[in-house]
Amino acid sequence: MYKLKQDNQGVLRLSDTAFIPFDPANSDYQSYLKWIDGYEPQFDTEKHQMQWVKTSDGNTPLPADE
Repeated sequence: MYKLKQDNQGVLRLSDTAFIPFDPANSDYQSYLKWIDGYEPQFDTEKHQMQWVKTSDGNTPLPADE
C-alpha cells in the first residue's frame, strides 16, 4: 500500500517507508503505477519468477497528511 506525500512529489511505500518520486524512469514508480491499475506481484512457482497478476479493478493510495 502507498500514501501520497504532502508535497505531491511522490508517494511513500508503507511496507518499508521508502519514498518513491514521480519519475517514469524509476522502477519503484513503475510498480506503483501497476498497483494503481489493480496488479499485485505474485511468485509463479512453475516459472520460478515474479509476475504481475490483475487482482482488482484498481487501488487508491492513502491521502497525504494535512
